[in-house]
Amino acid sequence: MKIKLKDLKVNSLEFWLAWKMLFSRRALFGGSAPLALGGLALGVACLFVSMAVMSGFESTLRQAMADVTGHVRVVKTNRTPDSWMELEEKIRKAEPTLVSSTRFTSVEAIFASRGLISGVMIQGVDENRYAQVLNLSSRLITGKIELAPAQGEQKALALIGRGLADKLGLKPGDTFRIVVPISDSINPGVFRRRVGEFQVSGVLDLGKNDWNQRFIMTDLKSTQDLAEVGDKYTGLILRFQDIEEARNSGFRLNHVLGRDYWIRDWRDSNENLFDAIKIERPTIFFVVFIIVMVAAFNVSSTLYVNVVQRYGDISLLKSLGIRSLNILKIFSLQGLLIGGVGLTLGSLLGLILCWFFAWGQSNLGLIPGSVYKIDNIDVEIRWVDFLSISVATFLICFVATLAPALRGARLSPVEGLKYG
Repeated sequence: MKIKLKDLKVNSLEFWLAWKMLFSRRALFGGSAPLALGGLALGVACLFVSMAVMSGFESTLRQAMADVTGHVRVVKTNRTPDSWMELEEKIRKAEPTLVSSTRFTSVEAIFASRGLISGVMIQGVDENRYAQVLNLSSRLITGKIELAPAQGEQKALALIGRGLADKLGLKPGDTFRIVVPISDSINPGVFRRRVGEFQVSGVLDLGKNDWNQRFIMTDLKSTQDLAEVGDKYTGLILRFQDIEEARNSGFRLNHVLGRDYWIRDWRDSNENLFDAIKIERPTIFFVVFIIVMVAAFNVSSTLYVNVVQRYGDISLLKSLGIRSLNILKIFSLQGLLIGGVGLTLGSLLGLILCWFFAWGQSNLGLIPGSVYKIDNIDVEIRWVDFLSISVATFLICFVATLAPALRGARLSPVEGLKYG
């Protein structure tokens, strides 16, 4: 049976016949058809949820990196005479998409409070510019975003991660001490203790478990005084207009600034995780899609039974002048209609499962942060994922229904009338 492209067009009569023959008690609502349709919907839902979780994991991690560490970090590797304003101007000339920058200083220290100690990382940022680069307000759990002490206040303010706050029982308004080892200027092998006192202004969810457990942010001047480095700073944190182009901007800056600076973009510190996600996404899609394939061929067996039950109807249609190609299109349409119903039900079920997953994270602690780096994933449903699932589902349903459709198309009227 030769089929031309123009013959594949479906008219309203063929669609109406496919609809009436499918949505009947004998077909879709009888026998094993509901189970086959349920299996297809469940497979689509599993595929839907797995892609949403993988996309959400990637987006959540990327957003955490951008909010807390900026898009690109420029670290000085030697004692260059450039001021930070000259350095920013040099960067802006090389990358006009630069939004803003802020100086930062990082110091390793020991956190001491109420008889408990913990190793921490203190990051001091320019109080007048950090809000243009970092998005800490969206990370605030309790308290307020303040780094500079009020006029007349002696204690420096600090923002801490929620893991550190829970472990040491701290809340906004509480004070804690930081101990920093300072090397002797004459004998670098000898250290002395430098103690600083800070007041908690706010508690943040920084997006990564290790940050929540050991990250403290304060203003640049307080960090410099604590480390006794004068007006020196570690480098600049940069924010660009587009985070996706930040890596390319970092590569270009590396060439422009040369060996005097070390360039690190938001992706570098978690390169292995992002590469793993890139590899795992198609792998998980394929593995879970096997469920959809199995369910689609269960639908095929159901349609095959439907064809056998419709021998009399097929023979009558052929006697009235309906060609074999029309019969093929009618039963193929049934497969696509089942795919559409399964996709719709599966997508709705997937949305419900995504909601339960989000609820379980908040109330049951489904994701241990010590294992997965992050303990909360913002489930993300991407249109490209939904489109891929839809195309794959319709395609496999169409292929699965070709066998019963061909069987119905090849049936002779005389043979079918024996079953009528």
